[in-house]
Amino acid sequence: MNILDEISFIDIENTSQLLTHYDGIAALFLESFNKELDYDLWKWAYLDNPFGEPLVSVAIHDDKVIGHYAVIPMNLENSSSSMLGFLSMTTMVAVDYRKHKLFQLLAERVYKKIENKNEPAIVFGFPNDNSVPGFKKRLGWTVSEEYKVITLQTNMLDLAITQLNQHIDSSSFTLNLNQEKVCDWRTNKPSQMWTYDKSIGFKALNDGFDVMHLSTASSLNLAKSMSSINLILPVSEEFLANSGCEVAFPYRFGYRTFNTHSEPKIFVQMSMSDIF
Repeated sequence: MNILDEISFIDIENTSQLLTHYDGIAALFLESFNKELDYDLWKWAYLDNPFGEPLVSVAIHDDKVIGHYAVIPMNLENSSSSMLGFLSMTTMVAVDYRKHKLFQLLAERVYKKIENKNEPAIVFGFPNDNSVPGFKKRLGWTVSEEYKVITLQTNMLDLAITQLNQHIDSSSFTLNLNQEKVCDWRTNKPSQMWTYDKSIGFKALNDGFDVMHLSTASSLNLAKSMSSINLILPVSEEFLANSGCEVAFPYRFGYRTFNTHSEPKIFVQMSMSDIF
């Protein structure tokens, strides 16, 4: 018998239903990442999200959650329009079930829901080394390797602004933190609180700061009083060789679009990530 015939697939419709599966999801998280699932963080992302309900599909075998694919809503805006946005996070398949395409099957169920909304939409995320091949081959994602977290001294800010302006403009979509409820939610992530003042968002980190969010590239000028900052930048090897900037670590960005024939321009920021 095909083991898929013994597996139940559940498309979770609301947060109340999601809560009933929390223990199983937490157990799978522990198996997948070798650490406990932080309930406060999970609640912040999945239950308290001001954009609405998450989209989650789980696979169950012998009363055990053995697969999980989820996106949380995070709509993106530019100067004149908005689009449905969904951050892909906590993708998991139990070790003994990783040869049955559950990752793809679960994701396709979630993507079908997004497609059925009949509105332009984007699912995005920051896949790690292990995830990239599957996201590209199985899920049809476009994945860029050009994004890096760069450590900048204040004398490099003009260079960073120029680099940003070559990649973004008023048509670029990003998270809109000028919405009060969105700003309150995003700046109060458990254990990672930070501040945003309508133009720039900072989070203290050791002797420097992470630039969590910029309203425009020129907002980076407000960081000139700081000793050093970390910023996500799209950079080439040539840029790195000529600029003297220090790469803290690579941070690739990936996405898949729905119900649109044009590729959106994205202003990728730390505020859009589930890590920062």
